[in-house]
Amino acid sequence: MTILGRGDLAPRRRGRRRKAPYVVAVLVLAAAAAGGWFGWRGWHADKPAKPQAVVVCQTPSPSPSPAAAKGVKVAVLNGTTRVGLAHTIAGQLTLRGFAVVKVGNGRPTAGPPRVIYAPGDAALGTALAEQVAGAQLAELSSQTSGVVALDIGSGFRGLATPAQAAAARARDLAAAAPSPAVCTTPPR
Repeated sequence: MTILGRGDLAPRRRGRRRKAPYVVAVLVLAAAAAGGWFGWRGWHADKPAKPQAVVVCQTPSPSPSPAAAKGVKVAVLNGTTRVGLAHTIAGQLTLRGFAVVKVGNGRPTAGPPRVIYAPGDAALGTALAEQVAGAQLAELSSQTSGVVALDIGSGFRGLATPAQAAAARARDLAAAAPSPAVCTTPPR
């Protein structure tokens, strides 16, 4: 029932509001915010450092300091066909301060003379090698400890002159006390 003049007593109906424009605006803002956040993060993220060459400082390992001639026991072995060569060389080494403990013939050897020493006797072998021109050092476990053998081969040309021996000793002493390596690390 209706009262005249008052119209419908029911509350006035409002038209449906459209929610779509608000939803779209919120979605656009959310997408812009997410894009901005990922963009900012990508721009300011810690970028991986460029790989730098690793500088490894190696301190040179010193070779053993050559022993004094008076502390070196020598066995002189003649590996050539020249008779009496081992005795001649033994006499010269004795004059230079070495203690010759054995003189004899060795196997026939081709090539340069070899200074043979036992493991741990490198200082003794180096001291003798300084006196023999063109000598090659050889470490053998079968060699008697404390005795260095001079195996004279067919390439033997003689002992080094005193000046050559002194120069060889100076080189060996310098190698026994090398300068420390200078290392710098690249800036980070």
